[in-house]
Order: sequence, then C-alpha cells, then structure tokens
Amino acid sequence: MKEPAQHAERGLLARLFIENYPLKLLSLGVAIALFSLVHSDQDAQRSMYVDVVALLPPQAAGKILVSTLPARVKVTLRGSRARLAALSHDDFTAVQMDLRDPGRQSYYFDASAVSVSGPFRVVSIEPASVQLTWRVRAEKALPVEAKLVGAPTLGYGVRRPVAITPPHVSVTGPKDELELLEVLTTEEINVEGLGAGVHERRVRLMPLPGHVAYLADSTVSARVEVDAQMSERTFPGLEVAVIGPDEVVVRPSAVQVTLRGPSPMLAQLTHDQVVPFVEPAQNLPSGTVESLDVKVRGLPEPCSPVRVVPSNVVVRHVR
Repeated sequence: MKEPAQHAERGLLARLFIENYPLKLLSLGVAIALFSLVHSDQDAQRSMYVDVVALLPPQAAGKILVSTLPARVKVTLRGSRARLAALSHDDFTAVQMDLRDPGRQSYYFDASAVSVSGPFRVVSIEPASVQLTWRVRAEKALPVEAKLVGAPTLGYGVRRPVAITPPHVSVTGPKDELELLEVLTTEEINVEGLGAGVHERRVRLMPLPGHVAYLADSTVSARVEVDAQMSERTFPGLEVAVIGPDEVVVRPSAVQVTLRGPSPMLAQLTHDQVVPFVEPAQNLPSGTVESLDVKVRGLPEPCSPVRVVPSNVVVRHVR
C-alpha cells in the first residue's frame, strides 16, 4: 500500500521542478540579478594605502626635520560596494603634508587631504597624526678620501694620497650631526691588476648617515697613479773598478752595495751591471796613498745607491 503513495509523491516533486522549467529558470535569474543590484548599492567600507608627499621648508629657514615621516597612510573609505570594489591605487592622488612652517610641532591628517575619484566619504586615516621634531640646519665642507680595494700588478703600488677632484664636498644637516663628521669617503675603487700609469675614475661618494645630505653632486673624480714599488736590494762582494791609466792597489778590493729602486727593476739587475769604482789622481809618484769614496755606475733610472760598505777605500799608487 505504501509503494503507490511514494510513487505519487515523487511524481508531484518532479512536476514541481520540471513543469514550466524555462519560466522558473528565468525567474531565478531575475531574482539573482535583483539581489546583486540591491547589495551592490549598499554602503560598504574599504581600506587602501595611499602615498604621502611632504612639503618641507626651504633651506633658508634654517631648520631641518628629523622626525620619521610615513611613506604611506591607510585611508578607510565608505561608499557603494560596487564602486569600492573597482577602486585602484591609481584613483588616488598622493596625500600632501604641508610642513613648510618649521614652528609646527605636530601634523594632523585631514579628510580633505585625500583626493580620490568617486563619491566616497573618508572614514579614517591612519596614522591620524605625526609628531614633528626640528633641529638647527648647518652646512660643512669636508675633505674626500678614496677607498681602494685590490692590489695592482705584482711589484707595483698606488701612489698616495689619491688625488680627488673636487678635494672637498659640502654637506648639510642638523648641526649636531655635522659636528661628528670629519671626512667623506668614496665608494670602493678597484685597483686589482692595474699596471703602471694614471687611471682616472668617476666614483660616487658613500651614503651619508642620519639626516645629513649632499648639497650638490655626490660624485667625484679620482686620479689613481700606479708606479713601481720602491725597495732595496744588496749586492755583496763587488770588485771595485779603477778609472784611470795609473797602476794602483785598492784595499779592500771588494765592497757591498745596497740599491734602492722599483722592485721589478731591482730583481732583474745582475751583479755585473752594478759597478762600484774609484777614480784616482793621475801621474802621482809611486807609493802615494789616497783615501777615495766609492761611487757606483751602470744603474738604470731611477735606481740609486743608498749604501756602500765600506764607503771609502785606500788606493796606493805602484808606478
């Protein structure tokens, strides 16, 4: 008895859904559209971040702001749900902070500072205010030093100090911060593998600390001069040569010579090239004795003798 009743119920449900199916589907679509239209017109809120631009007083005002200013503020708007959903960052104009009065101790963001396309109401701005701290502005010209990294070709070195143009650069900032600065430094100048010669570089100066800033261009020219490194080398046991026709006896007959010059050049010198010598007087009677300073010849420029041991010898004429 139950089965016929169950079949009748299922048939009734089927007719409810199937009969006039197109009309029912259309009605459902209209209902959804009306629901969306009603809700899209309802008020809603949305928060977005907006850029901030600060208008600061001119340098002539003699004050500098040391407070940290927000780069963006969070703006909450109320308006049509659909219009809010379509908002983008490009619909906003940057919020301007007018800080041109250095006597101002605080700044409060006002809804009128928010410019956005569309009929919206500004509900809130976060942060709502900013505390302002001002200090006395000053200027100072500081010397510039080059910061070198690396090493030139073996046997060569950089002539110090490196010439900087301009040699001094002016900065501005709070007076108390400027008092702590004594010198400016360039960014790293790589001299790795440089050979002899003059190397010109255009380099930036290192960023400044705190609230200090460069007054003008923060780049300088560096003139890096590379030349051979100077060192010393000792040549022992060199025979003393005699310049002149007279026959003489030299005691001692050999000396030790120490030269100074570019390291690569000294390394290539042989003992035969370093010639210590004396130049006795001529036509002296046999048996005459002279004490003469030892000189050195045969040296390439810019090598030069720094010590000869002994520095003088005894010369006895035997003719």
